[in-house]
Amino acid sequence: MSKALENGIAVLEHVSSKRACTITEIAAALGINKSTVSRIIQTFIRKDMIERSRVSGMYSIGPAILQMSSRYYKVRNLAGQVKSAMEAVCRQVEESVHLCALSNDGAVVVEQVESASRLVVNARIGNREPLHASSVGKCLLAYAEENERQAMLANIRYERYTANTILSQEKLLEELESIRAKGYSIDDNELSNDIRCVAVPVFDSRGRCVYSLGVSGANSHMTTEKIHFIVEKLQMAVRPLMETI
Repeated sequence: MSKALENGIAVLEHVSSKRACTITEIAAALGINKSTVSRIIQTFIRKDMIERSRVSGMYSIGPAILQMSSRYYKVRNLAGQVKSAMEAVCRQVEESVHLCALSNDGAVVVEQVESASRLVVNARIGNREPLHASSVGKCLLAYAEENERQAMLANIRYERYTANTILSQEKLLEELESIRAKGYSIDDNELSNDIRCVAVPVFDSRGRCVYSLGVSGANSHMTTEKIHFIVEKLQMAVRPLMETI
């Protein structure tokens, strides 16, 4: 095994064993110089395998690790409960359901249940959704703790995806206030001209929003009436989860 690969694995293992740590701590623990650790960390960040807190500047394990192991789920005691809830919603609304978490200023898909419908919208595990243009991203942003939200807002690049994409912080702040008032978020053709999405927050036992649970569908499916039906089913599904997270 090459030395570079060994160092990379060592850094990832060390970060995964800690709640959060700094480059200095990693370098000292592993006997690797800080510049090497920094380069390794940046590679893992680009792949969402490590994430950096915008508030503390410390590093922790990222949700993309889900693609290779069940660690991310097991430490949160969510595997069975969340998947079961997602499968129930999928059956009820006949659309794909996805669970997202914040990572490096994006909403990363950490689990998905695909609909059996012929006309279906799927998101791959590990995909990143923009915070300003997706229902799952806006939901996570709306319910983030204030200091974390401000840090993320400062780093948003308002890329245009469609004519409906929010392109300013002023408009986004108005949208986040509306989301908190309603209890759910909608992507109304803001990321794609052909797809509408809706998402609700998933809170832990301390009242922190740790995930967003969303449903995506083609425009022809996602009527106003159906969106209201989906919101009802999503909110019913996430309510019992708060006791287990």
